[in-house]
Formats: sequence, structure tokens, C-alpha cells
Amino acid sequence: MAVYAQHGHGKSDKIVTGLSDGSIEGVIFAPRNEKPDNLRTCLETLSEDHGCELLVDPQLYVATFTPANMRYLEEYDFFEGGLSASDFSLRRIRQIARDTIDYQAGLPVTAILSPTVMFGTFSDRWYQIALNLADAAREHHGSLPSPPPLLLSFVFAEEALTDEDEIGRFLDTVTQDDWSMEGFYLVAARHEPVYSQDFDPVRLANYLYLVHALGTVNGLRVVVGYTDFVGIPLRAAGAAAFATGWSQGLRQFVRKNFLQKKPGGQPPRDRYSSAPLLNSILMQEMQEIFDVGRLRSVLSDVALDSIITSARSPQGSPWNQAISQQHHWQTLHAIDQSLTGRVRRDTLETLRRVREAQGLYTILERNGIEFERSTGKDHLASWSRALSDFARRAGIDVR
Repeated sequence: MAVYAQHGHGKSDKIVTGLSDGSIEGVIFAPRNEKPDNLRTCLETLSEDHGCELLVDPQLYVATFTPANMRYLEEYDFFEGGLSASDFSLRRIRQIARDTIDYQAGLPVTAILSPTVMFGTFSDRWYQIALNLADAAREHHGSLPSPPPLLLSFVFAEEALTDEDEIGRFLDTVTQDDWSMEGFYLVAARHEPVYSQDFDPVRLANYLYLVHALGTVNGLRVVVGYTDFVGIPLRAAGAAAFATGWSQGLRQFVRKNFLQKKPGGQPPRDRYSSAPLLNSILMQEMQEIFDVGRLRSVLSDVALDSIITSARSPQGSPWNQAISQQHHWQTLHAIDQSLTGRVRRDTLETLRRVREAQGLYTILERNGIEFERSTGKDHLASWSRALSDFARRAGIDVR
């Protein structure tokens, strides 16, 4: 049971603070946002000082985006940008797998992540390239003397989770007896670029079942990246860990975040991550909740809540982006700690939380609180439907 930091731009002391206070148990590093020497030094320091889970996402998928924002990726010997589907010959795929895995094997990582490309469906050309990369990674990993365990990476568009039959064929392929690996690193690229906990219920149900089939039925380790609050139902279904970052761009995988763009934009508004609401709401909304005497009902009951509760009001507190980011991990960790690793029990517990959150939103709305679309309750109906559908398919009675 674990929450990992999804590394990206502007780490400063965030990771060390999260590891020190126990709100995260590992880190998934992004070479794109760290110079090679800095990445190695950071891994060595964290390994020595914290003994935590350390993974490096090779981010090969960025090489296929146009126009990609490579940042530091091209400073890594294993990486080559500007790749199209026609560049992935079997010989090239084997070379990419070999270079990427050898690089990670020389670092103090606790597991190796295979290189992969992003695909739109479990039947398109890019999916076949992703399968070939996974197969080449398995082959080369198996030739190494005592390497860290291998997690096969798959990054897919959210839309790929629509077709249940295609997912079934994918599961048949990767769970064959001759496929040997520790587990999987899965990332669903979100369709909507707006930060939100909502997820199409059919797709989420299929994602839950995919994780369940790999993690619970087949006994493999499944780490799901860029998940944020959605990591909670995925953990309930059988994921070993989920990752989320400090910024909104690191909490959900959106393709445009890896593309070149004009500088500027609006700074993020201050937020509070509420465990009872299963959402990250705006501080202005927290103030309104305080004003109607309902503050206690939305608090996450974690250490950093004291910054708000010791002040005269939420907006009168010294709350800021840095505090909010650490509080977010504390909140997700607290929810994650309530899970047991028993799918039936955890699915029912998560459904209970969803229903209580729906009830709390109703009470707050009756008290005149008006939430924005991304901070409101819409995601809870989607989660409830997805969890119920998943439970039916997994043989779990939720009545």
C-alpha cells in the first residue's frame, strides 16, 4: 500500500519532505525534468537516506510527440527524439530496450521500467509497437545478471479503456506463461485537459478490472501513474501503488503537457484536498464552508490541517501552494492507509466513502455552497457506477 511522488519540474525539497513525513513511500522520476548527473545524485541520496521505492520512467513516448518539449531528455544517452511509427523496426526496438534497461540497471532503482510509446487503442499500430518494446525489454532483462525486477510500461489514451473485448485480448497476451516480469506500470492519458477527478464510468470500470486482473488474479505488481484521487479506487481494485505529483500537470497525464507551448498562463489557485469530499477544492470554497459552520466536516484529519484550524479562518491562514502540495500527499496517504489489500473489503470501503461524500456535498449545497464544475460532486456518480460495475464483474456483492 503506497503513494508515490510523480516527479516533474520544480521538485526543490518537496520529495524529501514527503518521504520524511511518511506521506509518500517512493518516487517515479522523469528524466525530462532532471539533468543526468542531478538525477543520479538524487537517486543515490534518496536510496541511502530513505530506502524508499525508486523508479525512473524512460519517457520514450515523448520522442513520438510533435512538437515535443524535450527539456533534458536529449542529454540522456539512451534517448533519441523525433521518432515516428516507421522508425520502430524490430532491430531499433531491441536497441532502445537494451539501452534503456542498461541505463536503469546502473542506477540505485528498486525496479526497472520498460520503455514504451503512447497508443490510442488496444489494436492500433502504436499498440503493437508498445507490445514489441515490452517483449524486447523482457528478453534483454532476462539476459542480465541479477537486475532489479522489471515492470512493463504501457501508456494509453483514456479512450482505449472503452472496448472491453480489446482489453481482454491485451490481458490474454501479457499474462501468457512465457511472459516473465514482476508487474506493470500503467498510465491512462486523460481526454480532458482540465484538472478534475471525473472519469467516464465505463472506462474507469474497465481500468479497475484491468488492474484487478493483473494485480489480484495474476498476482503481479501494478503501479498506476498520474492518478491523483482516482488512485484510490484503483488501489482498491488491486494496484500495489499509485503516483501523483505536486502540480496539477503531474497529477494527471495530459499529452499537451509534454508539448512546446508559449510561456505564461494563469497561476494555479490555492486548493485544499478534502478526504471526506474525495476532491481538491478551492480555498475560496473552504472559506464559504467555514462561513456556514461546516469546516470540520470537510477536513482531512491530517497534520497540516492545523495550519487552517489554528487560524481565524481558512483564507486568514498562511496556507500557500507549497503547503497545499504536501497536504495533498498527506490526504491521499491517509485514505490509502484505510485500504487493506483485500479487494472485496476495499471496494466496499471505497463505495462507502463515495456515498458519504455525495451526502456531504448535498448538505453543503443546501447550505448555499456553490462549487465549480471541477470541484463539485459529478465525479462521485461516475466513481459509484464504475465501482459497482467492477464489483459485479469481479463477483463482489455490493448490496
